[in-house]
Amino acid sequence: MNFTEAVLNQRKVLLFVLIALTIGGVFSFFKMGKLEDAEISVKSALVITKYPGASPHEVELRVTDVLETAIQAMDNIDDIESRSMAGYSEITVNIKKSVKSKELPQLWDVLRRKVNDITPALPQGASKPMVVDDFGDVYGIFLALSGDGYSGEELQDYARYMKRELLLVEGVKRINLFGEQETCINIELSQEKMAYLGIHPANVIQILNQQNGMVNPGSLKVGGDRIRIASDGSFHELDDLKNILISANDKNPIFLKDIAQVKEDYVRPFTRKMKYNQVPAIGLTIAMEKGGNVIELGERVQQRIDELKSNVPVGININRVFYQPERVSVAIEQFMINLIESVLIVVFVLLLAMGFRTGLLIGSGLIFTILGTFIIMLSVDITLQRVSLAAIIIAMGMLVDNAIVIADGILVDLKKGLKRDEAMSRTSKQTAMPLLGATVVAILAFLPIYLSPDSTGEFCASLFQVVGISLFLSWILALTQTPYFCDLFLRGKKYEKQEGEEAQTDPYDGKFYQKFRHFVKYSLRHKTMILAVTVLMFFSAVFVFKYVKQLFMPNLEYNQFIVEYWLPEGSDIETVESDLNDLETYLLKQEDVLNVTTSLGSTPARYTLVRPFNNSHANYGELIIDTKDYETTVRFGADLQEFLDENYSWARARVRYYSPISTESMIEAKFSGPDPKVLRELSEKAERIMKDEPIAVKVTNNWKNQVKVWNPRFSQAQSRITGINRSDVSNALACATDGLAIGVFRKADDILPIYLKTTVEKDKYVESLENTPVWGAKPQSIPLRQVVSDIEIEFENPVIKRYDRRRAIKAQCDPAPGYNAPDVFNKVQEKIEAIPLPEGYDLEWLGEHKNSADANENIAKFLPLAFLLMVIIIMMLFNNFRQPIIILTILPLAFIGVSYGLWLTGKPFGFMAVLGTLGLMGMMIKNAVVLLDQINLDISEGKDVLVAIIDSAVSRMRPVIMASFTTILGMIPLIPDELFGGMAVAIMFGLLIGSIITLIIVPVLYAVFYRVNTKEVMDL
Repeated sequence: MNFTEAVLNQRKVLLFVLIALTIGGVFSFFKMGKLEDAEISVKSALVITKYPGASPHEVELRVTDVLETAIQAMDNIDDIESRSMAGYSEITVNIKKSVKSKELPQLWDVLRRKVNDITPALPQGASKPMVVDDFGDVYGIFLALSGDGYSGEELQDYARYMKRELLLVEGVKRINLFGEQETCINIELSQEKMAYLGIHPANVIQILNQQNGMVNPGSLKVGGDRIRIASDGSFHELDDLKNILISANDKNPIFLKDIAQVKEDYVRPFTRKMKYNQVPAIGLTIAMEKGGNVIELGERVQQRIDELKSNVPVGININRVFYQPERVSVAIEQFMINLIESVLIVVFVLLLAMGFRTGLLIGSGLIFTILGTFIIMLSVDITLQRVSLAAIIIAMGMLVDNAIVIADGILVDLKKGLKRDEAMSRTSKQTAMPLLGATVVAILAFLPIYLSPDSTGEFCASLFQVVGISLFLSWILALTQTPYFCDLFLRGKKYEKQEGEEAQTDPYDGKFYQKFRHFVKYSLRHKTMILAVTVLMFFSAVFVFKYVKQLFMPNLEYNQFIVEYWLPEGSDIETVESDLNDLETYLLKQEDVLNVTTSLGSTPARYTLVRPFNNSHANYGELIIDTKDYETTVRFGADLQEFLDENYSWARARVRYYSPISTESMIEAKFSGPDPKVLRELSEKAERIMKDEPIAVKVTNNWKNQVKVWNPRFSQAQSRITGINRSDVSNALACATDGLAIGVFRKADDILPIYLKTTVEKDKYVESLENTPVWGAKPQSIPLRQVVSDIEIEFENPVIKRYDRRRAIKAQCDPAPGYNAPDVFNKVQEKIEAIPLPEGYDLEWLGEHKNSADANENIAKFLPLAFLLMVIIIMMLFNNFRQPIIILTILPLAFIGVSYGLWLTGKPFGFMAVLGTLGLMGMMIKNAVVLLDQINLDISEGKDVLVAIIDSAVSRMRPVIMASFTTILGMIPLIPDELFGGMAVAIMFGLLIGSIITLIIVPVLYAVFYRVNTKEVMDL
């Protein structure tokens, strides 16, 4: 008794299981986690250290290098990138992609220990390094709290109130605010009054710190009680600060308010700011707990916001900048429509080709398979997102392959007159193992992407998982549910041999079958010509492939895009704000634009992994622009780029779209070596080559331009005479510019920094700075000019970037509109590589080229393993060498359909098309295995080899064509999709040609390999 017979003897149990599959599948669909895209763990952490007053070069040598040396000793480090700026060090630690996400917390603990251990070696004045290990958190809900007419402080209060309340919502992991203006207390000293009254700034600072210090006054014993003595020494009101007694030497006491203006203000220059449709705003970003359902979280968050609105005054608006729950809902709804369309297409094809009842029972198996897949996905925590849903659609045609083979065999056996019980189990008994082997082979075709350790592999991992789950379920259901439903529904005269019919009724005597039989015989008779034409078609496909577009990863279909706006290094952030104000005004007048969110200083948050991210830069701003739909995004984005190039030529303004894999620039040539001057020269040579290429635009480098530095050279000789030291000069200049931090002011829950400033004439700013009063040990101040030897304007690199502890600069550019990164790369590669490199300097290509090469390399790394497993399975099925060689011989021929399909449709050949091609090969192997197994079966039953070849090709024709056409037509809904369109076309056209190859070339190769005489084949 085989497996099918055993199951058919337990029909009530099988019926219960099918009912459970239906209910459980529907329940699982609503219960399982839902995301827009697969979760990708960003295996990076930041180490941030401040070293006020130091130049970029000093920061690099004294801080960055020290920390990098310690961090480099960690295990599992992929690479270390750093940027050293004036007073600021930022090190990005990237962990190897092969490290599992659950291992990251332990690695971050090791990183903290390494950093803490080396901290004492940092120079005096450097802050304690801060390790930011939540750098990769994704904040899928991004709201903008805006209020026209409200002060920044009022806006911040309401934003903090919303944050406190929303943190209590179930499923919320973390909430961050962006764009808060840092408040401070400015004490602006009057130089004239201080000089007249003989008050030294050092005395003011000392008195402020004494008054503001926290001291424990102890406790006292009263009877049997111990009572704490309160100390209310810190400032709580501005008047407390203003009324500090500075001098009481005579009858007229001098208070701080007598010699200074004391006021609450914002820190200048600001580092970050945000606006929504030109109205000041604060960003509220919400991260979800891992494994949650973002749609349900969105509903809970929105419900809580609606409840809180009654406590928020009129005029405070809560706007959605990026709302992943809504996008996920729309994306899943669209994919479910595609899925339903695919199911209906498949079922319709089956109805036409195999009859109403047969089509329905095979289609029902498809539904059971999908529902069962949902159950397993829920149990193993595979979320429903873009890739996993697409995997179901991609597997759609393959899911009915097994059922078609079984159902077709049952139909044939019934027409032959076999007993019903025998007919229900005979085909599954004969084909169970070949179908299992072929199914596993089809699954293994997607194994390399699952094993790929990089972010691309992580993004597409669910493709293998879902295809594997669904195909294996389809095999089980084909051996159980399909015979059961065939027995239930395939009854009546149409499906059984009638009395008076010939004993050996040929189920393949129809006209279509006879014409196909004739073509098979003709191909066998002229096998040399057929093989020659096939080889010719293959080489023509190789030639045509030169004209297929190349693109690693396409953009995603978002009705939103980004404008990155960079002014030259050294520009003031308020200048960036002024430029973007004008640009916002223009954009909000365009009918295609719905909303504009402005972020100054950095990207507001990592609200999705498919967008570029920029850390803090004083010369940077960006616009997040909402449009009506994706078509508008593409069209208006192209028009806007032209407008920016014409009207903002002094800036580097780029329109950026959402893409699964994004880089700083599409084409990047990285030069590394010791000397910054030589690195700049090498980069300039590469940039000139890029500029000379018409299809390359936005040429730049990641060190940007050099900036001016105002350098008063301290005089040791003057120091001895005046008693002024170097720190006195720095303190005086700090007071005259951004302010000297001297303490803190506690206001409710906030701790505000106190800055000491001196008044400077704004109309003669530089001249006033040169005469800034400098206070030393003596009671009188001395003008800056008298304590420095000279004041010079110099140039320096604003940032020094390093890669794995070596200085490195990247020459960068993007492709012009209408071109892709490979087009530009192929034009400039040889010329840039021809640049002579001095000893100790290296060139490495980054950008999309590296991402593509790494992704393909990681797949290729595991391709031999998958290939070996496939060959082993095929060898186990056939137990010989020749038939596996036949199967492997036809695999390259799949490229014919892929090449011509992409060329005709204009779809690019990229990473997803590569995956489609791998899957296509698995499908072809599966069809070939079933066909060769049928030939072996016929020969074992006593048929002549040549007759067995012809009969097997004819008998397998309907299952192969039906399986192929259901796959091909089922993928039609994916063709318009930007991400999966290329994959769909590769599979569709490849399978179309592959079906012909399976039904014609495999029989021909069999005849060739087994030296079958085909001269008399036309007489059969």
